[in-house]
Amino acid sequence: MKILYQNRIMNLSQTLPLILVLLTFSCVKNTEVLPEEELSVEEQKWRDQNLKSYEFTLQISCFCIREYTLPKRVVVQNNEVVQVDDTPYEELNDSAIQTIDGYFDFIRETRKQNPDEEEITYDTDLGYPTYIFFDISYQMADEEIRYTISELIPSI
Repeated sequence: MKILYQNRIMNLSQTLPLILVLLTFSCVKNTEVLPEEELSVEEQKWRDQNLKSYEFTLQISCFCIREYTLPKRVVVQNNEVVQVDDTPYEELNDSAIQTIDGYFDFIRETRKQNPDEEEITYDTDLGYPTYIFFDISYQMADEEIRYTISELIPSI
């Protein structure tokens, strides 16, 4: 019985370092950041559309007041946000409401912070981001923010 107990301890002492090594490497973040001048495939697809005027529905999800998280219709003309729902943009002055190019810039800048988690999906036809989520740090509470972009319609 004593010999069996020693074998178990030996097996545990041999496997414990392996478990620690595996846990260490499984927790390493991908810190690779694309050079700023290098466009993603999706961003290049968006730019190839050459859309300067369009509108889309934006929904922001965050630890915010309810009204802020309601869907908003964003109107972009000549690559500038001009209206949100029925309100001129300059009255709102809300930096969370961007053009599609602005959201690509946001993605690029936020990735430089090496977030603990990110999830981004893109429209398969036009290439614009349809869902953007970043959690900069698991250690911070309530700094997460999600953007959902839908119903994009080019303007004539």
